[in-house]
Amino acid sequence: MATATEKPQHRSTMRVLDILETLANASGGLTMAEICREVGAPKGSLSPILHTMADTSYVAYDDATKRYSIGLKTYLLGKSFDRESTSMSLFMAAMRGVTNACGETCQLGVLDHGRVLYIAKVDSPQPVRLTSSIGKTLPIHYTAIGKVLVSEMGEADVRAMLHEPLERPTQATVRSADEFIAQLDKVRREGFAYDREEATEAVQCIGVGIRRHGVIEYGLSVTTPSYRMGEEKQLRIKEALVRAKRHMERALA
Repeated sequence: MATATEKPQHRSTMRVLDILETLANASGGLTMAEICREVGAPKGSLSPILHTMADTSYVAYDDATKRYSIGLKTYLLGKSFDRESTSMSLFMAAMRGVTNACGETCQLGVLDHGRVLYIAKVDSPQPVRLTSSIGKTLPIHYTAIGKVLVSEMGEADVRAMLHEPLERPTQATVRSADEFIAQLDKVRREGFAYDREEATEAVQCIGVGIRRHGVIEYGLSVTTPSYRMGEEKQLRIKEALVRAKRHMERALA
């Protein structure tokens, strides 16, 4: 039952949104059975929704592979946001400045249902670079952006976003909520968050928080292969992130 401060959600609408989010996070598309499993709904409920979305080009269906993926109209909706959002245009300019300064991939993310949602990216010009996708979500506990986004939240709120046992994609990933909470104390003191091969082996990230009206609303990070993360590169990345942070916060003020 919805509380006085919560509005009841329309089930069919939520399923459309769940389908779009699921497909956005899937590389190579998904079959009907895979979508049903990911969304947690029976085929009888999702089949007419998917067929309608495919008929209207919001999802694409490949007859050969029997897989669904994001459709042309959904893509065009996203591009219209890019065109209309002045803030996003300013953000992208600042992110390009970061990549030009340090030669590495720059990403922007926000908090979405206790996970990091990546909303913008500027690729590194280097031949060896991070491969990631806008619209993808990752847990907060092993990403630099996730750490800065929750660094100033209350401990109880942060713990509510963690589900133990924690997912550990590498041996460097934190093992417990207590260990993660301890990391956040360091983030608050230093102003930077780190992913030292916690999400992907041989890949590191440095992140900073972007404030709006005094509250951290965005996370900005630079990602690089570990073999390129020397002391000089780390200093250059931090300087570039701080410059971008100031520029973006002025744009949001």
